[in-house]
Amino acid sequence: MGSWLLVPADKEKALAQAASAGADVVVLDLARASSEDRKQHTRLAARDFLMSHREQVVAARKFSRWVRIGPIVGMEWRQDLDAAIEGGPEGFVLAECVGPEQVKELAAALYELEGRLGIPNGSTKIIPEVGGSPTSALQLRSFAEELHPRVSGLAWDPALLARSMGARRMRGPGGLWTDALAHVRALVLLTAHARNLEVIEAPFRNLREPEGMTRAAAAAAADGFTGMLAIDPSQVDDINKAFEPSQEQIAEARELVGVFALNPNAHSIAFRGRYVGQAELSKARALLGEG
Repeated sequence: MGSWLLVPADKEKALAQAASAGADVVVLDLARASSEDRKQHTRLAARDFLMSHREQVVAARKFSRWVRIGPIVGMEWRQDLDAAIEGGPEGFVLAECVGPEQVKELAAALYELEGRLGIPNGSTKIIPEVGGSPTSALQLRSFAEELHPRVSGLAWDPALLARSMGARRMRGPGGLWTDALAHVRALVLLTAHARNLEVIEAPFRNLREPEGMTRAAAAAAADGFTGMLAIDPSQVDDINKAFEPSQEQIAEARELVGVFALNPNAHSIAFRGRYVGQAELSKARALLGEG
């Protein structure tokens, strides 16, 4: 799933455009701060969108439905969760996640709600947004060591990290991430790949620089991210193009799956001058749309 369109659930126009944007995933954002009255309206709008798009008849392409909630302080995140789960989203992005304990807290709440609503246990996934402060960035290793089975990927929030450090910029000359942000970005990538998880690049936030958006999407795909967030439908096409597998990648994936099919009991095999295992097989199958 390459393109993840982040949609402010309090914006009617954005919700109306989401289904036809062509994104692989639509993420309804309930984590935005607002008044309690506005929050209630937003929760209902998100629930209605999720329920009305279970059957995607008019969508430009079929998309997964996710919801961004959090942070886990106070009770707002739980109220967001209670409202959204009725729409049966595929998963939740947990904003400002500081450690595995918060993932466990969200997972426990999901377990309770799935049982109450008749949703298959464990089917609702979690992607935590990690590394949003210097302290949590230095604890990223804990996500690999204490991986909850609901966690299907990792994302990161460079804007939050920059604010927490008092940084006045996120990118330097040529659009490259500043040193601290590039370091955290690399840690998120390594942590995700160490546990065979999806890893989602942060959005490119300057809508007035389409060329910068194109470069950012290409860099994310080339660096090993499996997807990227968009904050506007106009960015989706660039992301889809960047993450579309090449014919060479498809051919290699088919060859790898075929070699394992001839050796069904093998844990690892020699392939194109290297040894590959089940993690590489899973990625090949995912690229081919086989799981």
